[in-house]
Amino acid sequence: MKQHHSIFPPAASLACALILMLAACTSDALDELPPAGTDPDARPLTITVSDGGMYATGQTRAQERGYRTVFTEGDRIGLYVVKDGTLEVENLCLTLQGGKWTLPAGTSQLLYSPDRSYHAYYPYRDDRDLIGGVSPGDKDFFKTVVNYWLVETDQSTYAQYTASDLMTARGVYSNHTLSFAMEHRMSLFILQVPATKYNYTEKIDGQEISKSYYRYTAVLSKNVYWQENPCTARLLVNTKSPKIFDPGPYEYYYKGNRETFYFKYSQLNLQPGKYTVHKVGDNEAGKEEFRSLAAGDYYMQDGSILPGNENVRPFHDELQKSCLGVVFWVGEIEGIHWTQTGCLKGDHLLMRDHPECVHGMVVAMHDASQEVKWAIGQGENEYAYDWADSFNDFTPGEETDWEEILKSDIYFGYCSSRLMALYDSRHDDTTFPARNAIATYAGEHLAPAGSSGWFLPSQYELATLCFGVPKSYTKEGSTYYYKNLQMLNKINPQIYNADGTRLIGKYWSGNEWGSLNKVWHVDVTTPNYGVKPKTDTYKVRAVLAF
Repeated sequence: MKQHHSIFPPAASLACALILMLAACTSDALDELPPAGTDPDARPLTITVSDGGMYATGQTRAQERGYRTVFTEGDRIGLYVVKDGTLEVENLCLTLQGGKWTLPAGTSQLLYSPDRSYHAYYPYRDDRDLIGGVSPGDKDFFKTVVNYWLVETDQSTYAQYTASDLMTARGVYSNHTLSFAMEHRMSLFILQVPATKYNYTEKIDGQEISKSYYRYTAVLSKNVYWQENPCTARLLVNTKSPKIFDPGPYEYYYKGNRETFYFKYSQLNLQPGKYTVHKVGDNEAGKEEFRSLAAGDYYMQDGSILPGNENVRPFHDELQKSCLGVVFWVGEIEGIHWTQTGCLKGDHLLMRDHPECVHGMVVAMHDASQEVKWAIGQGENEYAYDWADSFNDFTPGEETDWEEILKSDIYFGYCSSRLMALYDSRHDDTTFPARNAIATYAGEHLAPAGSSGWFLPSQYELATLCFGVPKSYTKEGSTYYYKNLQMLNKINPQIYNADGTRLIGKYWSGNEWGSLNKVWHVDVTTPNYGVKPKTDTYKVRAVLAF
């Protein structure tokens, strides 16, 4: 089951009803399944299952609902069929499989009969877990089930949260369709912690560009809430239960301070089937502040930013778990930025694939690999760019990629990595261990939506990461003279503070050096830089744009 929601205040989103056919089975029918009845036009039923969402506490029926649910593959509902106050089908499990709500193996088709009523609930539980049972003679068929429904004490995972989200419905029949419009029966408590949006401006190619990002809020993993997003947590509560146990404290870190939220359910106006929002701390709606993005800031798993000049010791453990990398490139440097549109001025392939990635570049917290060769096979002795320039058998998709690479400055890493991939796909005898190490790292350290994903830095990114500029780092006496390691001396301590692995030794770039069959690299220990044969072995560190 998936739930539609916004990143901060809840907003209603349209839930699509799932119109699905019950699967026919050829094996023996269950004894309790009713016959076709008296309907002369009886047919297999089409089932629609939808969620009407929840009203906010205090809302009237005329107001809009939010927090709607869409059912997904593998979800299960329990079905009851009643005739004359007697159960004919009890807790029959229907599973969403391959786009259909399917009956258990060995059952016949379920047909509609007008003298019977049909009732369903979600999520399915075995009979032994349905304390109290159903009430066929009551207007609220599931009244007793609701009263004794056990919500999970720990709802910190999405699976645990949804396992607590009891929904029920009575089927409505029309034109061979049995519709279940599910209603939530638990109370939803939504806790919102501070969320700050930072605004700033940058001058790129002579133009002032306004940008923004969200500040990171560290939430302790021991909290029992499901963390919908960094600033919003959810907890389902059964207010009908004879015993309601108050949850433990909710702890988070914000702007260098550790905060703890305590409450009792009796202090809140929780209502069944409705949600209640409680804001804590410095939580002004739509709060915005001015702060420029800066090299040394921490880039977090959710795509938010933790200012790099903040004391991270109070939540060191949470930072270690949540930090993906450190920002090292912000804005235009030496007239160079990957978003520029002029011929050979930017990374056109990156901007085509990820037009939202205009804020900065991030270096990963750990090496993707220790000593590996750059290339093995034919690619050791062939320049990928020259090969692609003379190749005449690209697919339409490959040709489109190649045209964007031609427009790009090849010293950018995203397009050069894609060129390696293009070469690799056409040469069975070649592998690129350096690029492959990045792919492995990407699978183990997932980048958030709104980023480019991890790639092998080319000369511009690697030089900026180490020296502070993509070029012009050869002038002795300059702040950015390569021996000063101006940027790396800022980035390495930040990586260390978050328990990452500092850059030490020699690192490959993704930048081939023409017909010399060599690749540009940086030695941060000496320090030094230059080109080396593709068969040499050096480390690899991933970067991304966001």
